[in-house]
Amino acid sequence: MRFSGHETFSIREGWLHKGLSMLRDEPDKLFDEHAADYLGVGTNMAKSIRHWLQATGMADRDPNNRGKLIITSFGECIARNDIFFVEPGTWWFLHINLINEPIYADTWGWFFNRFNFERFEKATVVENLLQYVRLADSRVPSIKTLERDVTCLLASYARQVPSDHKDPEEARDCPFRELGLMTYYKTSGYYQIHRRYKNLDPNVFAYALSKAFKDDQAGTGAIDISIYDAVRKTGGPGRAFALDSESLFEVALKSEERCDDRSVSIVGHAGSQMIRVAEKQPAEWAEQYYIAINREVYNAV
Repeated sequence: MRFSGHETFSIREGWLHKGLSMLRDEPDKLFDEHAADYLGVGTNMAKSIRHWLQATGMADRDPNNRGKLIITSFGECIARNDIFFVEPGTWWFLHINLINEPIYADTWGWFFNRFNFERFEKATVVENLLQYVRLADSRVPSIKTLERDVTCLLASYARQVPSDHKDPEEARDCPFRELGLMTYYKTSGYYQIHRRYKNLDPNVFAYALSKAFKDDQAGTGAIDISIYDAVRKTGGPGRAFALDSESLFEVALKSEERCDDRSVSIVGHAGSQMIRVAEKQPAEWAEQYYIAINREVYNAV
């Protein structure tokens, strides 16, 4: 299991734009001794940017050049369609990637897939993570390492109430906070996960389904997924979007309404209702999302 790597920094506004642009256009500069200067950040922040590029699936290790990174097909998709990271769907894609293949962010994968508390203090997260690591891995990191990871995760997603506008860091909040998954109540010291309906683009919803149920795709054109499985599957929409059965079904219904081609629909199967989703790779759903966004912009003009 792997922890830290982010140098205690959650993703900041503009970081991924800088990192992805450099990775695409001048990849050698990312590991240059002056990389921090090129990126306009501190040395540890430059390391953090490289970490997050890999953790979110936009970069991978170069098999032909040890210690260097190459842009992935997913990274190319983002670079072509949303290089400035302004679309909400982009951040959902990054979040879904983090919890589905948490090679560089085990705490993220564990928290969203296994930690089932809705209201909690930070100490509760650390204690439960420690218990999990002890059972899952013989190499247990120090408690300080786990605490730093949990602090970074919570800072990435939790909106603070009341908001402290006097904090100079407030203007550089992690964009994951805009997903509306978590709130931190400063007065009580408690965090709250929001397991409720979220207004999701159907392509984002389908992206999460295709990531989590990729082994179920067998060339039949579509797959049927039960609400139960969609809620509980590791990395699936229930885990990624913090949805219970009722709110996930509502998201599925809204997705069906918005899909003219019925690529996402609700069907009856063996006496129960299932989500039927077209058999596509995650990258195809991402591309379709951006095509739809561009079409909406064109029609608006």
